[in-house]
Amino acid sequence: MSKLNKSDVLITTQTGWNEAYLIGTEKELLNFAQSIIESVQSAKSDIFFGEKVKTSKHIYGKVSFASEVQFDEVVVTESVEQTDEISCKVQGI
Repeated sequence: MSKLNKSDVLITTQTGWNEAYLIGTEKELLNFAQSIIESVQSAKSDIFFGEKVKTSKHIYGKVSFASEVQFDEVVVTESVEQTDEISCKVQGI
């Protein structure tokens, strides 16, 4: 098993199961949580998949390079319904 060089959280999944894990030290996880808060607070008006939202790229690069998932943006919606609508568009449903 290779060692990670960067001190960031890691997101991994279990093959064949509908499970994902966010793994890191207490400090790494708290730093990641703070990055999410800062992303939401710094989000600016934008259009995402045809919807008026707020977006922030502040989260980009905040997970380990070895993570199975990387985040490009935080998208702040106006409602649960808009979240569902955008989710379907992103997934191509």
